[in-house]
Amino acid sequence: MKKFAVLSAFLFAFILTFAQDDELGGSTLEQPVRKPVETVWQQVDVGDFSDPVAFPPVRQADVIYYWTIWRTIDLREKVNHPLYFPTETRGTWRSLGQLIFDAIDFSNPENTDNVLPLYMDEMCTLPYSRDELQGILTNVSTIAQIDLDSGEEIGTQELIQQFEAREIISYNIKEIWYFDKQYSTFRCQILAIEPMLEYEKNTNTNSYYDDVEQDPEDVGSKKVKKKVGYIYYNELRPYLAKQEVFNVKNNAQRLSYDDLITWKRDFSSLIYKESNVYDRDIADYISNSRDQRIASEQITNKLRTFESDLWEF
Repeated sequence: MKKFAVLSAFLFAFILTFAQDDELGGSTLEQPVRKPVETVWQQVDVGDFSDPVAFPPVRQADVIYYWTIWRTIDLREKVNHPLYFPTETRGTWRSLGQLIFDAIDFSNPENTDNVLPLYMDEMCTLPYSRDELQGILTNVSTIAQIDLDSGEEIGTQELIQQFEAREIISYNIKEIWYFDKQYSTFRCQILAIEPMLEYEKNTNTNSYYDDVEQDPEDVGSKKVKKKVGYIYYNELRPYLAKQEVFNVKNNAQRLSYDDLITWKRDFSSLIYKESNVYDRDIADYISNSRDQRIASEQITNKLRTFESDLWEF
């Protein structure tokens, strides 16, 4: 009886071990042995306990004033660097662009569940299909093939490269400022966010072979900006709340992207459009960049003045 019990226990342990190996794909070489080593204490992941904090309910009858603003966040500004770095995932740290790319999961066109949709319009009503995302988030360039013996062009080849998160250099956001008389507060909520790519487009069509002599005037590249699409901000917030962001003041004070952008609004931006009857940007009627910045500050001061005038007696 004892031998039977020992044999049964051995078989159970063998089957359990085999099942675990099968779940890991038959190999444990690529499996992490522990969580990323970053501190000497056990680090609690922000995503383990964070959910987006819900906004207070708003009734249309309580909104006595609202104004729509469009602004751009330039990641090249130093204060916005926590949104841009790290350019490559390091431990638990991811940039905002990498977080968005991972949520969209455009590298897997067959995945249609639990992915972040990307929209064609800023009203976020027309989503792109998974096949359309492949065309939007990949860079297709045509490169000439040169015969090494004759030096003549014998054909062309398409080079397909996926855009990387480090190529997102700015974000356009659409937000609404409104006064709620029920709570007597002047609030701001982001409605949509639009990543902007900037990448170098090769202007040398004969660069397929490095050892072919090139015309010096035909060598080079130019920077091209591209709009990715619009993201409904409330659909993005669950991802933002579960990703920790680098705190430039204190690493021990845990902040998520949702804390930084939604609530603290700790970023630098420039208003490029406000609600107007012509539906045009500031750049459409002001050509000078200095005057454009002045017009942007005037819009900001208009909102501040409205809020301060509410409490005059």
